[in-house]
Amino acid sequence: MRIMEFIIISLLVVIIAAVLLCKRNQTAYTTPNDSSPLPASQNTLDQELQTRMKEFIRNDRFVLVIQPVMDLKKNSIAGGEMLSRLNHPERGMIFPNEFLPAIAAAGLYSEFDKYIFRKCCAWLSRTRAEGAGMELVSCNFSRKTLSEPDVASQLVQIADSYGLPHSSLGIELMEQEAETDVTHFYGNLKKLKDSGFRIFLDDFGDGVTSVKDIMSKPLDIVKIDRSVLLAADNDQVKSAYRSMVEMAEGMGLQVVCEGIETEEQRRFAQDVGCHYGQGFLFYRPMSIDQVFEMIEEASVAENWDEV
Repeated sequence: MRIMEFIIISLLVVIIAAVLLCKRNQTAYTTPNDSSPLPASQNTLDQELQTRMKEFIRNDRFVLVIQPVMDLKKNSIAGGEMLSRLNHPERGMIFPNEFLPAIAAAGLYSEFDKYIFRKCCAWLSRTRAEGAGMELVSCNFSRKTLSEPDVASQLVQIADSYGLPHSSLGIELMEQEAETDVTHFYGNLKKLKDSGFRIFLDDFGDGVTSVKDIMSKPLDIVKIDRSVLLAADNDQVKSAYRSMVEMAEGMGLQVVCEGIETEEQRRFAQDVGCHYGQGFLFYRPMSIDQVFEMIEEASVAENWDEV
């Protein structure tokens, strides 16, 4: 990308960040993202979860849920994002914004990420064998996990052990984190992409650093953060949103509009050129059994179209 284009996009994201900051200062609520923890200032680390997290992982206490991603042009399911809930033996279901900080504090992100990925592969393999598998399912990964020396080879081996085509699996990068070993991080992403995995950048637009991310990383799909959509009642943000979509597609990337909850937001996403959408208007996160039943009955897109 040329220097002038970089400057323009950087300014657009700065505008969005400024608008979002103003809106946050004017409101007294927060909406946690399912796939990433709340900022540390809004979280109280749960010591009990931290102490018992290894036990919960090894005893398979986590339950998978999926939120489908829609093809806005075909009005059909294009794939899904795999999420998880902790089925606590005493406290019931616990959401990611509560248990992810405990996983981080316990130093178990790598073990957790691979555990969830393995469960995802097992489910996808079973459903595909029964003719009701999604074309593409993505899992969220910590950048710390992806900074490990041999993690790409490990993920390839897990996918191969379930007989899955690599193109059916997505790796979602959480935008808020920083990689711990840049060399291994970029090497792993390249190896995974070259092997056929789809690389997602999650939460694009919720921070200036994501401009560098979208330019420098071997990506396939960009998910624009729901906070940007919520701020799109502002003309500057609308213009910036459209420019972000055009920039991404100009780089050969596919774009998912996150957080669609109303028909007006769906129309906006289509008007600015988003091919894919995700949000409560279409589906809330649902159990893997519900998804299996739904796919058997619903129209599922055959593949993610080329841009």
